[in-house]
Amino acid sequence: MNLFQLIGQEEVRLKWDKLMNSGRFGHAHILSGRSGTGKDSLAFYVAASLNCQSENKPCGDCRSCRQFQNLEHPALQLIFAMPRRSASHTDPFAGIKEGEMTTINAELAKKVQWPYYHLQIDGANDIRIAGVRKLRKDIYLANDPGTTRVIIILRAHKLNVEAANALLKILEEPPAGSVFLLTTEYPERLPDTIRSRCVTHHVPDLSWQLIRDDLVAKKGLDQVQAEICARISMGDLAAAHRYAEEDNTFWLDRIRNTLNALAREDFVSVYQQVLFLKDKELQTDESRQQFLSLLILFFRDVALKIPAGETALWATQATQVNKLFPDCDNRAVIKAIERTKDALARKVHLQLALTALFFELRKHLRGKTQV
Repeated sequence: MNLFQLIGQEEVRLKWDKLMNSGRFGHAHILSGRSGTGKDSLAFYVAASLNCQSENKPCGDCRSCRQFQNLEHPALQLIFAMPRRSASHTDPFAGIKEGEMTTINAELAKKVQWPYYHLQIDGANDIRIAGVRKLRKDIYLANDPGTTRVIIILRAHKLNVEAANALLKILEEPPAGSVFLLTTEYPERLPDTIRSRCVTHHVPDLSWQLIRDDLVAKKGLDQVQAEICARISMGDLAAAHRYAEEDNTFWLDRIRNTLNALAREDFVSVYQQVLFLKDKELQTDESRQQFLSLLILFFRDVALKIPAGETALWATQATQVNKLFPDCDNRAVIKAIERTKDALARKVHLQLALTALFFELRKHLRGKTQV
């Protein structure tokens, strides 16, 4: 029974079912993969399966399954980034006002309704030591017989240094009957000491066709708009659902304008593109990332030389780029954009990063550098 709406990961689910029944499950696992592939949904599925008393796990009918579905099971401990409202090192909720707590609960309710939802909590920039110390205080208490205590750490790469060190001490001597599931898009940001004590499992990307079909079925989009949202999302189902709330066809015009600017030799064309992308009245951090993702997708199609008719988006533009820039180093182009996406996520100087990107793209289009 698909309690947690896990989409398109049947092979992964079967692998976990086999692992849970093998008797060699282990106590700590990292679920890694791009955002929106279903890592959290899979973690909830595993937690419910470990505690379901029925033969077909998770059954969805027993009290345990229902509690896990609502993220209310007493054996579940959910850790995620919280706002820093107090200097307390033992209570992650210290200093949280009533209104803020209401907002946090509302965000968790959205997560219950749809496990792919990303919690949006103001000021929740990291997972601090208070949350892990509270876990250490609670985890060694007696557990109900026949249950497995499951600790799920969402976006575990947000553990700060103190919290990661505190977690390591628990992982080194975990209490019996406990399982840790850490979900993350960036496993390399976790300390080596933590990764060495966990088994890492990759959750593969979702195909854009599967996401497109999901958007058509659940959001009522037409095929073209669903394809745009699906392909922009780069395998991120949650992002695709957000994009489905917008009119994304205008991004195709932005791609065309950007290609025209890159084809010219003047500085003004690049400067105009940078001004547009840095304009806080027109853009947000998310929309800039969305545009860069779309640009990556375009150059992947250019590299694959997709025949006209294979995509509803930009077959003509892809053909033109191949004719205008036969020596284009598409791999270097894509890597440059990916580096910029990561840099912007780390809040580097916006205008400098974008200007550097566009001039680097010009060089790679003409094949003047190699990576």
